[in-house]
Amino acid sequence: MFRNQDKRYMTRNIADGLHIEIQMIIWNLIEERVNNDEELDFLQVFELTNEKGMQSIIHQQECPMHKQQWLIPLQQTRPVTSTVWCLDNGEYQMMLYPEDY
Repeated sequence: MFRNQDKRYMTRNIADGLHIEIQMIIWNLIEERVNNDEELDFLQVFELTNEKGMQSIIHQQECPMHKQQWLIPLQQTRPVTSTVWCLDNGEYQMMLYPEDY
C-alpha cells in the first residue's frame, strides 16, 4: 500500500483547512515507512494536537498494529488539533478528514 505516489488527492476540506506544511509532513511520514519496507494498512490515521507549541502527530494503523508519535516544530503555520485519514484503494491515495468519508 501507498507505493504509487503519482495519484494523491485530498478532499476540499483538507485543501481549504489543513496547511500545506502539515499535509506534506503527513505524506512524508507515510513515505518514510514505505521506504523502510514496512507493511502499511490501507488506512493510516493521524491524530494531530498542539503540544508545547509544536505539532504532535500520532500515526497509527490497525493491521499490522502500529503506533508512533512525532513532535515536529512547524515553520510556516501553527499546530492544529484534528484527525486526518490517508486511504489507499490500490488506484490512488486520498487525504481526508473522517467526517469527509
